[in-house]
Amino acid sequence: MRKLSNWLLPPWAQPEHQLLQYELAHFRAGSRRRLLVQLALLSLLLGGSAIVYGSVNASPADSANLTSLIWRSLYFPILILQLLTLSLALLFGAAVVGEERSRKTWDNLRATEFGAGAVLRARWASILYRLRAPIMLILLARCVFIAGLLYDLTAFGGYYPEMLGAQATPPLPIWRLDLLLIALSVTVALLLPLTAIAFVSAFGILLSVAVRERIYALIIQLIAVAALVLFAGAGAFAIAQMIQSDAADWHLALMFSYIGLGDWGLLLAHLGSLGEIWQRLPYGWTISAGLMLLALAQGLAADGLMWLAARLSERRG
Repeated sequence: MRKLSNWLLPPWAQPEHQLLQYELAHFRAGSRRRLLVQLALLSLLLGGSAIVYGSVNASPADSANLTSLIWRSLYFPILILQLLTLSLALLFGAAVVGEERSRKTWDNLRATEFGAGAVLRARWASILYRLRAPIMLILLARCVFIAGLLYDLTAFGGYYPEMLGAQATPPLPIWRLDLLLIALSVTVALLLPLTAIAFVSAFGILLSVAVRERIYALIIQLIAVAALVLFAGAGAFAIAQMIQSDAADWHLALMFSYIGLGDWGLLLAHLGSLGEIWQRLPYGWTISAGLMLLALAQGLAADGLMWLAARLSERRG
């Protein structure tokens, strides 16, 4: 298994790489205990906020459906946790070069045989390692949602997927396509957080290289975080209004952009919401395939931003 993981990972991301070992050395002292403490605190905050939010906004229909109650209770707490994680990824990335310059190690690292690109990629990996506690909790919550989705698939004698496909707009031709799209939705729901965090942290690293003045970099970070929060908040409000209303004024572009950039696929991790999208949004069942392409584009864009950051650091220092 270790040989397979080393074969799949690029050289700069393998545990034996010297620069990666240098970066991770800052976190190894008491890392397991620190991780457990962070997970415990985040779990308590997330669980407590979910209980409070669920008790305030629970409806009689939710009490009869356990998976719907869990999803509605955790949706906004998870959304807030994701926004905080994304903001931290941006802030950590934007501080990469400044931290090395303050340690007087930036020029020495750039002069190594690995070059500036490998140095920045090692710092990129260290950001994901630093945020491993909230990332693990985000993925764990999605696994809970997906477990509820799989349980709901057994409803109506196992014919629920076929019913969803028949009620879609337009109806899906065969029930096997229903299951394929549901499986794709589950994959997207797990993949989007990782690609989003990787992209934002790469953007922050590019910002740290391109903008030397910290005040300007800070202003750009604040604008980006504010725009993200406003987009997610406005999108959540708009989507909630559309789901609760009987009007058919759903927009494919708005739903796609919100799921991909706002809630990172949380709507796809609940079978009831997924069925609403398929039924009320024309060709809404194409969103999962589009979001898979978006996740691929985010991964390629993150790699491109890291390449651009390396070229800039070699030229400007």
